[in-house]
Amino acid sequence: MVVLFASIYYIARIALSYADMTGSMEFETEQSELVEAIVIFSFLAIGVLGLLTLSGVYLAKPWGYWGTMAVSAYTIVFDIWAFLAVQSSAIAGVIPPAVLTGYLLVARRSHSGRQSDWGDR
Repeated sequence: MVVLFASIYYIARIALSYADMTGSMEFETEQSELVEAIVIFSFLAIGVLGLLTLSGVYLAKPWGYWGTMAVSAYTIVFDIWAFLAVQSSAIAGVIPPAVLTGYLLVARRSHSGRQSDWGDR
């Protein structure tokens, strides 16, 4: 269920990058081209890398766990920056990666004491 939730979230990030590239998405206030480029690239990178690493989570691979944790950390930092510098609605983007991070931490802890593919050997 969590993998499905995260997949939808990452696909939405890709869709938002496309909407921004085509001019369908508008910011609350006018932004410089550099800021817009950072937002577009970050949405796209978060979506694509998130989907790639999520497949590793599904397969219980260490690279999937650590990759998804890294993508989630970047997403949280990016959305806090976007909240402070770009628009207030960006803070909502912190919730899905925070939930995913929490899930992965709990799931990994529940695997400790047993051998798992997440690298806790």
